[in-house]
Amino acid sequence: MPYIPQEDRTAYDPLIEPLAEALRAQQPDRRKGHANYVITQIMRKAWGVDCAENESYSNYADIIGTLECAKQELYRRWVADYEDKAIAKHGDL
Repeated sequence: MPYIPQEDRTAYDPLIEPLAEALRAQQPDRRKGHANYVITQIMRKAWGVDCAENESYSNYADIIGTLECAKQELYRRWVADYEDKAIAKHGDL
């Protein structure tokens, strides 16, 4: 759930915009790979699994679960709305 308290966001927001800008600067055909690298590295380092002594099934399951929830939230908030607008514009199946 990305709805963290406003005061907690201040730790991340100044870091997100430069990172997003660096990704936007990539050619569209390269952006996916660069974003995958960035996301993977953030998750590995945040959970500490970049060190062998921190590797565990539980940590990997937490990472995968977090990524899955982020994917679903992106779909629920933006993709579904986009698809609803496309249906209204072009007609349903």
